[in-house]
Amino acid sequence: MRAGIAMQLRRLVRTPSLLLGILLLVPVAMAVGVPGWIAPHDPELRGPALQQIDGRWAAPPYPPSREYPLGSDLRARDLLSRIVYGARVTLLLALVAAAIRILIGAILGWAAATFRGAVERWIVIAADISATLPSLLFAFLLIATIGPHRGLPVFLIGLGFTGWAAWTQLIYSGIRRIQAEPYMEAAEAIGTTRRSRLRYYLLPNLLPAVLPVIVQEIAAVLLLLAELGFLGIYLGSSSPLRLSDLLGGEQPQLPIPEWGGMLAGTRLEIFRWSWLPIVPAGAFFMTILGLYLLADGLRQQLDKAKS
Repeated sequence: MRAGIAMQLRRLVRTPSLLLGILLLVPVAMAVGVPGWIAPHDPELRGPALQQIDGRWAAPPYPPSREYPLGSDLRARDLLSRIVYGARVTLLLALVAAAIRILIGAILGWAAATFRGAVERWIVIAADISATLPSLLFAFLLIATIGPHRGLPVFLIGLGFTGWAAWTQLIYSGIRRIQAEPYMEAAEAIGTTRRSRLRYYLLPNLLPAVLPVIVQEIAAVLLLLAELGFLGIYLGSSSPLRLSDLLGGEQPQLPIPEWGGMLAGTRLEIFRWSWLPIVPAGAFFMTILGLYLLADGLRQQLDKAKS
């Protein structure tokens, strides 16, 4: 067992992108699992209304200091604590939205590869049409039209019902490639059922190839969340989108900490209180970069296993 662990560690060290991706994602995983271990304060705890900084009394938001390592927001709440506690909501939203994308694309891709003729043709056409629609534009128009204040279902629809076309094409081409293999033709010739071929031949040969893409899909949804938050669309909004939100808006009073909402209304504040947009943007950047590095490392490991 020790030899197996040592071998896995050697493989990890020999794949720098995988190692760096894991290192970047460890604090994110801790923030999701045990936020109380990292956060120095309660995310809703307000600090003093005035604080002496460099010999002068100042009102919040407060810049980074010993008490506020990443600064505070306009209500004197610790940004580090809010980032930590907001990781669970943000990552959960990204995971569910990515799962919806993958599920829609996988079902349609499997149907196109299994049922030939009109079904295959129409699914491929629908995937091609969907692929031409920018994910940000689709999600923005749908959520803005229905209203971000409608809550979680609207965001899952807006984020999950775009971006599935790539999965349809991936699963479709992957299944067609595997179906052309001699062992699949032999399994079909001896009369194995479609379910048996799916379970024992298709899935074991398809899943390793799509595993890195699953990780990339989560990163893509997180990037879309950051872009929407920058435009003033975020989970926890209590009112319909207004033009002022697109032009800058005000920092919202979030009922729950969420990274996209922490970006909303702060982009113009970078010239006065730079930490307000930089902290949530940095959290998005670190997590997305870690996921992409992890996906690249997994792909390298799979390529080495094949060779």
